Amino acid sequence: MQIQGLAYNNTQCLDLYLSGKPAQGIVICLHGGGFVSGGRDDERCRQASSLLREAGFNCASVSYSLASPPDRFAMWPQNLFDVADAINFLHQHAGTYDYEFERFGLLGFSAGCCLANLYMQGGEKLFQQFGYAGLIFRPAALAGFYGPYDFSIRQAERQSVDDDINRLHSPRHWLQTNEGDAPPPVLHIQGDRDSIVWPDQHEAFQSDCEERNYKFEGIIARGFEHSFAPRDTNSAGDSLDLGPDIVKFFSRHLATGDKDSKQ
Repeated sequence: MQIQGLAYNNTQCLDLYLSGKPAQGIVICLHGGGFVSGGRDDERCRQASSLLREAGFNCASVSYSLASPPDRFAMWPQNLFDVADAINFLHQHAGTYDYEFERFGLLGFSAGCCLANLYMQGGEKLFQQFGYAGLIFRPAALAGFYGPYDFSIRQAERQSVDDDINRLHSPRHWLQTNEGDAPPPVLHIQGDRDSIVWPDQHEAFQSDCEERNYKFEGIIARGFEHSFAPRDTNSAGDSLDLGPDIVKFFSRHLATGDKDSKQ
């Protein structure tokens, strides 16, 4: 069953993809679009949510505040507050829609991967710094596609002119300053021909996790550029199907998620 257009705060909505299987975990999907475009019903989100629902998971595909193209950072941190609002909504309505919130995962594409990673790496420390009043929860796992990780080493046109934004908007900053428990496991997927989010972002993420013994799995999609879906074909006609990898990852980690998920 699919339920569209549930308002989770005053400006944003989410869609639910329900498996119909009682007490199954939920995966929260965040779309890409460089923080200026995209939506919860784009092809990547629909495809990912559908394949996970077919595997028995519940999914929520979430919209968040978008900036105007001249300044992709103009909605920071409101876009991240929207993500937190959506997660609070899903926590509050787990009984209504019969999913198990205590075992929730995050799935993000590009900008959505960055926001999901910020939510997970920053935790309460990040949201307290910016004055967010809602609850923050600990996900069981994150699966991300070609997510920006460190804005200080991105192309100049994809950075902010404000060094503090480049630092605080980078999941790397929050991972490297983490003094608490290790973050949840990560599966990160990167195209080796990506000219928008360069592969060095993936490499830095992997290196930081491995240095700290954080759980990280990486997949390199050979011959693929940016914005590919879990099941897709590149310009050379080569196909890939990452559905089994994503399902296996969430099956492994959501099934054993921490029951005490509130941070």
